[in-house]
Amino acid sequence: MKRMTIENFENSLANEKGLFMIKFFSPTCGPCRTMGPVFEKLNENNPNLNIYEIDTMESPELASHFGVRGVPHVVYCENREVLYSFTGLTPLGNLQYVINHIDDPYFRENGEFRKDDSPKKWTFEITVGVILFILILAIAFL
Repeated sequence: MKRMTIENFENSLANEKGLFMIKFFSPTCGPCRTMGPVFEKLNENNPNLNIYEIDTMESPELASHFGVRGVPHVVYCENREVLYSFTGLTPLGNLQYVINHIDDPYFRENGEFRKDDSPKKWTFEITVGVILFILILAIAFL
């Protein structure tokens, strides 16, 4: 992860082509420290993704520029455009999901990921219910 400040902001972004991520944190923030291993694993899983970190106490101007209202805050950007963001403790799977699906046409058109609206399959619950019913009947008639 690369440290970004107001001084190196322009130079850092000048070389960015494609998706990159900015993580906002504060050294006094407990949840930010909790997210440390998550970001390390994310960085390990995505060696080609540039991840920048901004200390909101050190660079409040950048936090204000990105509309950060709380930390930890994660922003996914492409060509200086914010594509998606999270605030608060966020599981690794959710962070990785955005990276894996950032080129989804639905997301690109709507700015949000498609929700799974398929009906729930009740096969397991019905099977367990039938087995329990049979067991109850068997016990009752013994």
